[in-house]
Amino acid sequence: MFDKKILNIYSIIIGVLFVVSGLGKIANTAGFSELISNYGLGFFKYLSPVIVLFEILIGLFLVFLINPKRYSFISFCLLIVFTIAFAYAYFKHGISNCGCFGTLKYASTSPVISFLRNFILIAMSLIVWIKYPKEKNEPDTWKKDFVLYVMCFSLFVAGYSFRGPIKFKMNFKTQPYLNQHIDNTILSKYVKTSPDSTYLVFCFTYTCPHCLNSIENLNQYKHYNTVDSIIAFTAGSEIERQYFEQNFKTNFHITSLTKESFIEIADVVPTAYYIKNDTIKAVIPSVLPSHVVFKNHYLRSKSQ
Repeated sequence: MFDKKILNIYSIIIGVLFVVSGLGKIANTAGFSELISNYGLGFFKYLSPVIVLFEILIGLFLVFLINPKRYSFISFCLLIVFTIAFAYAYFKHGISNCGCFGTLKYASTSPVISFLRNFILIAMSLIVWIKYPKEKNEPDTWKKDFVLYVMCFSLFVAGYSFRGPIKFKMNFKTQPYLNQHIDNTILSKYVKTSPDSTYLVFCFTYTCPHCLNSIENLNQYKHYNTVDSIIAFTAGSEIERQYFEQNFKTNFHITSLTKESFIEIADVVPTAYYIKNDTIKAVIPSVLPSHVVFKNHYLRSKSQ
């Protein structure tokens, strides 16, 4: 039913998606590490560079048809693990963005499409593993050299873009606004609060990849009522705003500030301020964590 040409095509398709997925993540392995934490699998977050490199390596072997029988079995196992992890994050924590392709925003899809794509790839991997004939052909030298060069480059980029996730308490101690009444800070110039409500002030730019990676998490804060109100500030051109609105859906209002005003409230982007009882209880100068991580690792520790 499946001749070798069809199996080769299956192998190449699986391999290309693995390589694209891996390359999309190496540009920001720190963001991928944060995504793993958002999934509720924080104990695996430090393995993010290894996972990305392994993904690229398996993909290259499949693309170049280097022992497809063996590596299709490995891709089959990886896809099952990835699908189970995303299912856990989606049904347990409401994470709807699988982050499968990292910084490649145009590759982001709905959960239904993500699950369907994975099931198809799992089936294709299974077919290649079962049907592909056993071979012991030595790969061409140029293929081995190409894989080596790509992996060396990927190792460098993954290491460069990876930073260990910053713990909340480490950030809080270095922030002058922490535990300050909002009236005593420059934020009072732009934000009006009520003592019986909680707020998340989010400062970002349209061109910052870490900011854009935080948008879906920010939507979840509103959707799950983690805070009563979200106040977002940004600075950018009209063209940047239009591009953002075409590619991102938000459930909160965004206010544009001049560059000078924006710098007054945020010297790095993204920066988030959590306000309760008119007091700044948290300052997060990094990728915004998911509402689950925020509640479990910050709000819970504050209540103890």
